[in-house]
Amino acid sequence: MMSPRQLSTPPPEESTETSIEYTKKARHGHGKDVTDSHNIRQVAGCLAIDPITRRCILISSSKNPEAWVIPKGGWEIDETQEEAALRETWEEAGLKGRIIRKLGVFVERANKRIKAHHWIFEMELYEIAKKFPERKKRDRRWFTYEEAMLATQNNPYIQEAIRVSILSPAHQPKKPLQEEEAESDLSLPPTPTSTAITAATATTEKSNDAFQTLQKLMENTSISS
Repeated sequence: MMSPRQLSTPPPEESTETSIEYTKKARHGHGKDVTDSHNIRQVAGCLAIDPITRRCILISSSKNPEAWVIPKGGWEIDETQEEAALRETWEEAGLKGRIIRKLGVFVERANKRIKAHHWIFEMELYEIAKKFPERKKRDRRWFTYEEAMLATQNNPYIQEAIRVSILSPAHQPKKPLQEEEAESDLSLPPTPTSTAITAATATTEKSNDAFQTLQKLMENTSISS
């Protein structure tokens, strides 16, 4: 049987200011989840970003503590996508902030089938709370763009959202033309040498140890609960 609420109209392109109640307990209403016309579950969440340091916060998955995800959960029939995204971000990560824009609707697949559609929003982070509903279930850590892409490589739909966020190098402010010209004058292309070729080979070998490197790096970036 289908959910009483269906996706009949497209969502607004720009989000207005949305506020929620920051409760002490998480909602558990799987029977109220919104589904589309194909009975596919609709999920909402936020990519929480500190615009000053250009880092985001990811949380450990409740099903797999070694995996890193964005805070997200079922969009329920008595709330908007934005409200659901803010609520899940609070319940799972203890984060408060303002939704800046919708990054898109991303498809999660399992066994070649569509498992869910994820409505992901970019959120400007205001506050990191010490006490929140799921603080005993999850870990929280800071990630740069490169670290986040590496940590979420088993979740392509999250990577897609990160790529179109403000964290992406494609969205970094461009340098003035004068600075680029000055740098180009000082930077001559290096002559290939056997040393350079050896170094490139070593870099390729080290890429296999990327997760170990990331794990050591994140030990110093854990957010205390």
